[in-house]
Amino acid sequence: MRKFIVLVVLLSVIATSMPVFAAQGRKNASDKALQKASDESAFNKAGDWFATRGKSDKEKKAILAERKTKRAAEKAQKKAENKKKEMEKKAKKAQKSMKMQSKELKKSVKNR
Repeated sequence: MRKFIVLVVLLSVIATSMPVFAAQGRKNASDKALQKASDESAFNKAGDWFATRGKSDKEKKAILAERKTKRAAEKAQKKAENKKKEMEKKAKKAQKSMKMQSKELKKSVKNR
């Protein structure tokens, strides 16, 4: 009976850790969906359809190209803002680390 319980516990630990190891280095379905979500979303397609409804082919192409570039610019701007926030967080963390190191250094110099 004791061996059986140990076996069940061991198998449950292995089973719960498998998804963690499987996800390392791979893109999951939500990451792949987010990559395609920008231009191919149903909302963008519906908006494009309403914007080009009743227009000539030349006007449709111009409108679609303009909307596509606008979306790409907004996406790039949002990405840049996220990178900026990330870098600011890293800078604050580094600054805090430097302050802690300088305090420790002052303490060690003071104790000598």
